[in-house]
Amino acid sequence: MRQEYANKILEQSRSGYETIASDFSRTRGTFWQELMFVYDMVPPTSRILDIGCGNGRFLSALKDDTVDYTGVDFSKGLIDIAKERYRERPHATFQTADALALPFSNHSFDIAVSFAVLHHIPSRAYRIQFLKEAARVIKPGSTIILTAWNVWHSRPWTVLKFALKKLLGQTHTDVGDALLDFGKEKNVRFVHALTAREIRSLARGAGLTITRLEKIRRPSGEENFFVVLQA
Repeated sequence: MRQEYANKILEQSRSGYETIASDFSRTRGTFWQELMFVYDMVPPTSRILDIGCGNGRFLSALKDDTVDYTGVDFSKGLIDIAKERYRERPHATFQTADALALPFSNHSFDIAVSFAVLHHIPSRAYRIQFLKEAARVIKPGSTIILTAWNVWHSRPWTVLKFALKKLLGQTHTDVGDALLDFGKEKNVRFVHALTAREIRSLARGAGLTITRLEKIRRPSGEENFFVVLQA
């Protein structure tokens, strides 16, 4: 995908989430029950970065108030909701930021997490940049935990339809990309149908080592990749 088109998709996504921030937050009040075990993977007193934190719902899974939590998201609307929702939580900070250019110094955090973000990033180059930025801001040898929607499992025909459009020269998206309607306003939401093989390739491109890669089924029947990487 050409960079200028990827940039256009990113701007459309940012604008779309600003429009639906309140509705989006209402449908995502709590952290996923099937991922609550991630809490045990966060060392006490660690400094954690939540990339693409949305309304901050992962913070509700961190019962230990000694964790120094920072949540970032490109949607100011969602960050404002998170700030209000967790205004009484000690050691919690939220700020609007671009995941492709994180506003933190190298090695600032002990661990980074990112839930349901990677598959929304357009172009292989930007997906690698996303991982490199996450790796840059954590300490050497530290861990990145992320999930990505298995779009091939949930929307295979949609992905194939866009692949056909690509072959016919009718879209600027890459094979594996799709554009979905999202929310009552029918905002366009970009998704990329990742595979386990591609996730491994992205990790290599970012200089990261995968220590865990599996699929986790949601109560709805949808699947997500669960990935643990080491910087």
